[in-house]
Amino acid sequence: MNDIFLDDASLDRLTGIRRGSTRAGVKQTKYEMQAAFLREIGIPFISNARGRPVVLLSAIESRRTAEAPKKGWKPAVIGA
Repeated sequence: MNDIFLDDASLDRLTGIRRGSTRAGVKQTKYEMQAAFLREIGIPFISNARGRPVVLLSAIESRRTAEAPKKGWKPAVIGA
């Protein structure tokens, strides 16, 4: 079966975040840190009901559903 979402291990590898953190008395879960990282680098995601970031595989593979823009017409005189 083809998965359409990144699994937890792939998301951990992508973000480099495998655990939460406590710094200066402020606790952050692994999922909060991953969501912040994904926002920072511009990868679209949604948070599920458990607060985990969910990323479409196509967002990572750069699949595009829209057609590439066609090149405009340019007379041969300009290109010569």
